[in-house]
Amino acid sequence: MGDPPGRPYQGLNISSKKMPMNIKIEFIGFPVIYDLFPEGSHPYTLPGDTLSQLIKNLVAHNDPRVKESLLDPGTNSLDPTIQIMVNKKLTPKDQIQKQKMQEGDQVTFLKLLAGG
Repeated sequence: MGDPPGRPYQGLNISSKKMPMNIKIEFIGFPVIYDLFPEGSHPYTLPGDTLSQLIKNLVAHNDPRVKESLLDPGTNSLDPTIQIMVNKKLTPKDQIQKQKMQEGDQVTFLKLLAGG
């Protein structure tokens, strides 16, 4: 019955390596990158599990305009005019580093625009 002593979990694939997850991303108010991410949500494979890793991945593996659109050039951190929603819930700025992602999540980047 079960695994012999000293060999627990034999046959199970237990790994600390995270598998990529499939999510959907959307950009609202980012005309500079609409040719890369037109209106609507787009499938995206995330090789991590946090919102912070998503931002880093988008910046590192896409056109430089994505970095220019998402990051503040003075601080190299998320532009303060950007809000992020995960599954239609606003993510507080102080939670972005810790916000865990799940398979199938919908992430929306909102650029707050001023004008009249």
